[in-house]
Amino acid sequence: MAKNLNAKSVKKALPINIYGDEIGAYIEECRQFVARARRQEVIVEENGAAHKTKSRYATSRRSPGEETDLDAREKALRKLESDLAKREVELIEREIKYYGAQQELDRLRPLSGLYRVVKAMATERKLEALLDTITRETQTMLKCDRCSVFVLEPRGDELWSQVAQGVGAGTVIRVPLASNSVVALTARSAQVINIPDAYSDHRFDSEVDKQTGYLTRNILCVPLTNRKGETIGVFEVLNKSGGPFTEEDEEWLKGLAAVAAGLIEQAQSYEEIEHFVDKTLETLAQTIDKRDPLTAGHSIRVTRYSILIGEAMNIPEGDMDVLRYAAMMHDYGKIGVPEAILWKNGRLTPEEYALVQTHAKITYDLLSNLPFTRRLSEVPFVASCHHEKLDGSGYYRGLKGQEIPFLARIITVADVFDALTSVRHYRNRMEIAKVAEIMESGRENHFESELIDAFFRLPADRVLKVMESERGQVVPAELDLFQAITWQRLVELTDGAKAQPHEEELKDLFERIYNAGLPDDYQALD
Repeated sequence: MAKNLNAKSVKKALPINIYGDEIGAYIEECRQFVARARRQEVIVEENGAAHKTKSRYATSRRSPGEETDLDAREKALRKLESDLAKREVELIEREIKYYGAQQELDRLRPLSGLYRVVKAMATERKLEALLDTITRETQTMLKCDRCSVFVLEPRGDELWSQVAQGVGAGTVIRVPLASNSVVALTARSAQVINIPDAYSDHRFDSEVDKQTGYLTRNILCVPLTNRKGETIGVFEVLNKSGGPFTEEDEEWLKGLAAVAAGLIEQAQSYEEIEHFVDKTLETLAQTIDKRDPLTAGHSIRVTRYSILIGEAMNIPEGDMDVLRYAAMMHDYGKIGVPEAILWKNGRLTPEEYALVQTHAKITYDLLSNLPFTRRLSEVPFVASCHHEKLDGSGYYRGLKGQEIPFLARIITVADVFDALTSVRHYRNRMEIAKVAEIMESGRENHFESELIDAFFRLPADRVLKVMESERGQVVPAELDLFQAITWQRLVELTDGAKAQPHEEELKDLFERIYNAGLPDDYQALD
């Protein structure tokens, strides 16, 4: 390559300041050295050695010996110039290779990012995590400062940020679809909008920067469309490094937007299916509860209590879905129990109680006929185990200890608590202190101790909001006052513990709410 290059011709093809600072300084020093040698400020020997002359200017007369020395020195100088030129060409060639490698790296960077996006799609199920990967890779691929994905909310009059870089975690940016923002304009027009200079374009609203303190230089927005061609959101990128966004950037973002739109559409479809399944199972559960007005809402409250306990125990998300469905359907087998027994106003006979016990097996048999996905395949078994006890005295399988699914043990705590704090045909709502006594006495024979502990550590307001829900009345707003204490502390207050200044009114308020509207013609059978 050196035969076809010289330093001047090669440098024309390269960007300014291609040399590093040290290399550039070295080459400049060599050039100045040659220039001084030609002015005879220094003498270059044939062996390359150099020393300064006594005078800056050469004399006009030279002896024959001096002429010979001058020829030799000129020859050495030409050799030095040639060596320096070759060295410079070698340095330039090395820089060309580096520059070419950088260009190749820039060319491959988007493909590398796209590979990581595809890999994430194959291994990640959560929409938020996938979109986070897409925005991070887009940031690298397009060399931009920020990326955001906006999704058209269900009513269709606002765009909500699904992922937004540069804002606090959990912060949702809401953009009215009818507004003049660039994001809204992109959604309404379903066209790509590329703004090279934000502050010179009338479509950009600088008030956003004034509110956030951010300085927007350039913007690229691409609409997200579903398979029907309908706009479902917008992919926005801001502030490309080194200049405005190019047509090539537009094409890359269109491709990434298509991926993001597909994931969002898929997630929305999945959410619709999941919502349908939730409401279907909830309706089936309520058909059992509503056979008797006194038990209406029991399954929903048990589900909510179970979720509170599950969250306190840091149950994995996949197991939380099993817990929710199993708790919701735990009593579905009561469809096979005669109403005369379920509604009996008094204690059950042994024969009647044996009939009631069959509901656990019926629950398992009925739920086993439903085509649960592999992820939810344990729902029938978990739901049917809510009457098992740790000591093996429960029903219907007589399981004990670790034989009972952990999720079923959670439902057991929730089920008993709701039963004790609800009106039944044979008794009124039980006093809270008595409820706590029964729960405590069941440790390690009926209930898992750590689950009882987790329940009693729950914030009192969250327990009360579940307790007073689904009872045909408005949940009192005063329940927020119980945020500062745990359920354990509320039990202690109702049992006579000395109240702190901020707790003094809570005992009376609780008893007023707990006993509101209760019938007074029931006799406790404790």
